[in-house]
Amino acid sequence: MNLEDVAKLRLINLQIAYSATKEPGEVVASLGAMQAQDYQAAFWAIGLRAKQVTLPEVESAITNRVIVRIWLLRGTLHFVAAPDIHWMLKLLGPQIIASSAGRHHQLKLDKVTFIRAEELFVEVLQNGQLTRDEMFKVLEKGGISPEGQRGYHILWRAALNTTGIQ
Repeated sequence: MNLEDVAKLRLINLQIAYSATKEPGEVVASLGAMQAQDYQAAFWAIGLRAKQVTLPEVESAITNRVIVRIWLLRGTLHFVAAPDIHWMLKLLGPQIIASSAGRHHQLKLDKVTFIRAEELFVEVLQNGQLTRDEMFKVLEKGGISPEGQRGYHILWRAALNTTGIQ
């Protein structure tokens, strides 16, 4: 197999040269996960692979939780199909959390802080979605400083926690 054949197969396997999928959720599910660190670029990546999908359809898939944006792989945001999120979090979450223990110690983030943050998040998210800045304000009101990278790590840890508040 030559390099040109490899390139063609890669474009086909990544559903860029050919795609039979028509829905944003199908695209994400067929690839397992899609890089979504750059939110707008992620829309383009889905639209490139789904025949005649519109921006409102991709936004609707996110709003209706057909696809979920989460820090699941490599510590960067990815889209994952909602039916896959639980098994992926169970498989990957504990190892990712454990590998962050040193950084959490540096940021003075302990188990008590994570538990309190998750309690605050559970309470406030009953009323709908919030932005990152709004979540940081929830932490501040609850007596937890999100300064520096603390807020990011608290959100990230809560998103990966599959075992609930402990």
